[in-house]
Amino acid sequence: MLALIIYNTMLVIAFTTSHSKHFVLAWLFDDKYVMNTGLTYYVDFRPGYPPLGKLPYTLLYRVFNNAESIMLFHLILLNTILILLYKLLKGITTRRRAFIITCIVAAHYPMIWVTMFNPHADLLAAIWLILSLYSIISSNPVGAGFSCGLALLTKIHGALLLVPAFMLFKGWERVVLVSTFLTVVFLASLPFIALDPIMYLSTYVQHFFRGPSESIFALLDGYFLHTGFLHPTYEATIYVHQFLYIYTPSNIDHFRYSWNYPQLRYISSGLQMLFFLLFSIMSSRIHHSRQTALKMVSLAMISYLTFSAFWNPIVSIPFFIFSALTTLDIKLSYQVLILVGFTIVDTLHILIWFPGLPLGTHLGLLTVVVARAILISILLSVVKA
Repeated sequence: MLALIIYNTMLVIAFTTSHSKHFVLAWLFDDKYVMNTGLTYYVDFRPGYPPLGKLPYTLLYRVFNNAESIMLFHLILLNTILILLYKLLKGITTRRRAFIITCIVAAHYPMIWVTMFNPHADLLAAIWLILSLYSIISSNPVGAGFSCGLALLTKIHGALLLVPAFMLFKGWERVVLVSTFLTVVFLASLPFIALDPIMYLSTYVQHFFRGPSESIFALLDGYFLHTGFLHPTYEATIYVHQFLYIYTPSNIDHFRYSWNYPQLRYISSGLQMLFFLLFSIMSSRIHHSRQTALKMVSLAMISYLTFSAFWNPIVSIPFFIFSALTTLDIKLSYQVLILVGFTIVDTLHILIWFPGLPLGTHLGLLTVVVARAILISILLSVVKA
């Protein structure tokens, strides 16, 4: 508890003395636009996140309209992540190791960056991920279905844990898992479905038409631009199928991308599906302890993220947590070195988007992608079967 108090104090001091805190509200430009024009989310305007991933920020922006409220909200989420992660780790490894790994996760710079300066839903999504994992290894299909449902309502990738959970549970547990998931998603979505089901569905569908970003597949295709390449505001005020019809794709626009080498898209998706399903199936086929089950499920998610054509510094948050959970059965010093290596690479990834780095964006991004690929190879080579 003392360590958590010191950690929080340091973050608050860093935030209050930073000249960058005014950028927090700049990230919420869509909230400003929607409020100034009298639009309604999921009816007149499609945000980039599902309801749980967007509306808490909208509420804070409307009520307080300051960076401090966002940072406090994020600080609560971050503390929740660290407490839940420590409890999860403590149940499958030693207290000492659980404390050390939790401290390393707390020092992961993208986690700190999102907490203080980048108001996105990834911290809340990480909470549902950890709760889903805890429910899966505790053989709790209701908890797993509930957490995966909330994950889908926050950020889509969290719902993928439903697949390895389905593999691990048997018989009637699978029915409970899926029915709980569908019930949570349907009841929470009902108000938006009643208002405009097509626009609400568009919130999810739009992500499948986005191009590559900051991954090995993006670089191979020649796309070196940032994930947040601006797209026209009207894109969010019409249905996805309408936007796809009137907006010509190009190889410089991530939000309506035209692949130079279309086969890369299918290679990425194919590898994602192959290894994700492979590790998901393996999790149910082998005789395992709770630690082994956690490792196999985490490997499934790592494979999905590794072979994704989409990456940005924020994606490294769930990847980092899964990497920590995958390497619990190797020597602690090796695990620490691997996680520190990822922290350095992920920090550099954030820095290349700010002026002044000698490498520049292109060379910096290439360095980051190659270094991360090497670290992933090392991680997979030291993980015990």
